Amino acid sequence: MFRVAHSIHQDHDLGLVLLAALLCIFGSWVVSRLYQHVLEQPRAQAMIWCYLTAMTAGVTIWCTHFIAILAYQLDAPATFHFSLTFLSLIIAIVGSILGVVIAGLLKSRRATVLGGTIFGLAISAMHYTGMIAYRVQGTIQWDMGYLAASVIIAVTLATLALGAAGRGGKGSVLWMTGLLALAIILLHFTGMAAFQVTPLAAQPLYANPVEYRLIALIIAGTAAIIALAALFSYVVENRTRNESVEELRQARDAAESASRAKSEFMSVLSHELRTPLTIVIGYASFLSELKRHNLAKLEPEEKPASEHFTKMSDQAELYGQRIKFAGGQLLTIINDILDYTNMELNDLALDKTPFDTRMLLEEVVEQHHGAAHDKTATLHIDTPPLTVTADRRRSLQLLGHIVGNALKFSKARDIHLRARPHAGGFVFEVEDNGVGIAAQDFDRIFQAFTQIEDADDRAEGGTGLGLAICKKLALAHGGDITVKSTLGQGTIFTVFIPGATQMAEPATLAQAS
Repeated sequence: MFRVAHSIHQDHDLGLVLLAALLCIFGSWVVSRLYQHVLEQPRAQAMIWCYLTAMTAGVTIWCTHFIAILAYQLDAPATFHFSLTFLSLIIAIVGSILGVVIAGLLKSRRATVLGGTIFGLAISAMHYTGMIAYRVQGTIQWDMGYLAASVIIAVTLATLALGAAGRGGKGSVLWMTGLLALAIILLHFTGMAAFQVTPLAAQPLYANPVEYRLIALIIAGTAAIIALAALFSYVVENRTRNESVEELRQARDAAESASRAKSEFMSVLSHELRTPLTIVIGYASFLSELKRHNLAKLEPEEKPASEHFTKMSDQAELYGQRIKFAGGQLLTIINDILDYTNMELNDLALDKTPFDTRMLLEEVVEQHHGAAHDKTATLHIDTPPLTVTADRRRSLQLLGHIVGNALKFSKARDIHLRARPHAGGFVFEVEDNGVGIAAQDFDRIFQAFTQIEDADDRAEGGTGLGLAICKKLALAHGGDITVKSTLGQGTIFTVFIPGATQMAEPATLAQAS
């Protein structure tokens, strides 16, 4: 090792030696990153990265060697045999390809040893081919001990480098970088210690020409560009892969969430259907037994009086109302499911006609009068006379869902319904002074089969389709629906619908409340 150190210090331009070392370390790091990527890929994709890794390794090895040769200073001028110099580059690239492909694709201990051996021999063959191409007028002697040592060092460290990468872990890239750089550098300078030249015409004051430094800088720059291009390819591919993985993960999570939501929906739906069906069956049974049940209460020989028939009529009316209400619930559920299914299939045809918004809002209020009474809530209409063009039936359905949700879940005492012109169309607004909605739930409430997780809300029932249908109806009109809410203060749903609007003639309209 003393001779190696002495050769570096006495026989080399230390500036160029440092340049060669820096290039070698950087190139080795890039090769290590690329080789680690090879080991992570399926075989079909790994082959491409094997070639890129090997090309980068071959160029790094050769350029390090050539710059270090340019740093070698004799007491006489020297030249390079072009064909042999070019052959040394080919040897470095081909040997690197063989070593990386064997070790990187087979991924076994034996393959790593074989690949590392070929890799190390390629470094050695490249070096000594380059030394043969180095022409100087003088007597050349080789120290076979140092020559053999240089080959052993190259093979051993190259094998250890590939093995370090194969073990994986956080420090695998750094370990491979260090071992590979040492393999290249120690091979070269140990080989140079084995290279003894006695010039025929010594020139003691001779120094390498300035052109050598320029050539070295050009070679280093070229090698760095090649290494950076390879690294850029890795970064781009890795980023693209990570983005794809993230997209797949999000798609998986969305699919799982949708599946979970649909399962919950089916559970809720079974309960929602069972309740009105039980009412229908129960009260239908009461009706079928009503006459017999009442006649059974008469004393023997007692004839039915008018009050008996009046009582039966009242009971029948009550039972009929409850059956009608339960049937309406069933119909609403079925209509929601059918509507949403048709909308999913893009089977939503709109019948756009002019209509009076005030009359529409009054109809919404009338539909929900009973529910508002049960909730001790008051519905208000705050709108000027306004004629708009849209699908009236779908607008009624949309507002009905919003008001129904407000009555069910908001715990509001006052709910205001508005219609007003807006740029390029008009808006419907439903504002309540209820409990509000958390900001993180703004998007979720418009998703199908989704309800905010709240025990009180669950007790109110519902399919979780209402606001999803509202969203699709608004979009079908070319508009949108948005929500603003503050917890503890209330919520405003705003539906924008583009289209013609016209202020109606003032008229005396009934105030709904």
